[in-house]
Amino acid sequence: MKNILLFGAGKSATVLIDYLLSNAEKEDWQLTVVDADINLAQSKIGISPFGKAVSFDINDEADRKRFISDASIVISLLPPTLHTIVAKSCIELNKSLLTASYIDDEIRNLQSEDRK
Repeated sequence: MKNILLFGAGKSATVLIDYLLSNAEKEDWQLTVVDADINLAQSKIGISPFGKAVSFDINDEADRKRFISDASIVISLLPPTLHTIVAKSCIELNKSLLTASYIDDEIRNLQSEDRK
């Protein structure tokens, strides 16, 4: 089973969450949606047995790394200013990260670290 970790349950995440959950059984996926607002994350998951909602402060390194370490892939739909802390944890834990944002200088500077 592939564990997909999605940070952010805002409006832009709705279509992605629906897609992932509707294909989860066929693709053998489990989706974890993390958002500061647990009610928002839960509302996006609904009653799907292939999803779970979680809430914690993204700045909490221990929680962030615990969830990232269990993921097969990480998707960040957080505000662009928060991608760097997620990216650094993903590099440290050797996890692939997808974002919908343009690459800024801060993320670009992580490329050499990632290539190591």
